[in-house]
Amino acid sequence: MSLRAAGPYAWSAALHIGVLALLGIGASFTKPEVIPSVPIDAVIVDSSVIEALALERRVSDNRERERRARIERQRLEAEAAAREAQQREQAEQAVLASQRQAEVDARRQADELAASKKAEAAARRKAEADAAAKRKAEETAALKKTEAAAAARRQAEADARERAQRESDLKARLAEEERRAAAVSSGARAQYVALIQARIQRNWIRPASAKAGLKCIVKVTQIPGGEVVGASLGTCNGDETVKQSIISAVLRSSPLPAPTDPSLFERNLVIEFVPED
Repeated sequence: MSLRAAGPYAWSAALHIGVLALLGIGASFTKPEVIPSVPIDAVIVDSSVIEALALERRVSDNRERERRARIERQRLEAEAAAREAQQREQAEQAVLASQRQAEVDARRQADELAASKKAEAAARRKAEADAAAKRKAEETAALKKTEAAAAARRQAEADARERAQRESDLKARLAEEERRAAAVSSGARAQYVALIQARIQRNWIRPASAKAGLKCIVKVTQIPGGEVVGASLGTCNGDETVKQSIISAVLRSSPLPAPTDPSLFERNLVIEFVPED
């Protein structure tokens, strides 16, 4: 791992280690020389020798000061380099943070734009759906209105036809009743009933139990053409054998005579059966 990657703390630690190493080296150069102890003989020293020694001492001191100044410069340079490296690291971290923030902002803006477009699309689809539903409702209402108008028109036409038919039927019934009333008043119905009575009497086989004064009410049901489809008795003073003989005579008389006027035809006839004694 490089010192840049390790960060400002690694630079600071390396700087202090270097300074301590330089101080140790300098200390080793200035270690005083141990002079063995020798007996001192009283000697008169020349002043020039003393001056030479003093000069040498001054030179040595100057060298020491220069060494220390050099070490201090190196320490200051190392600290400045560390600060510069730290500042570069901080600047790089700030750039990276700015880039990451820009990426986050860009993604957020992209997400917001996508969400906005999605919302706009949803709103547009809803508006289109609402418009389509409104058009369909209007078309349905118009169709129902048209159908209702057509149904009302058809109903009015049907009612008119029904009224016309009822009026026509009423007129026909009135005309039929008028013809029937005219036929009845002219005696044609009495002749029609007398023909039916005569045919039934001709087809009646008189039983031995039939007594004089026999009188029975006969109810006959016929269809157009005179065919008898039903026969029954109302009040009758004959016994069961007589009653059955009369019913048999009615059935044998089918088909019954037709009236001269069709308006006199009756589906249900009530005839009085009174045979001659």
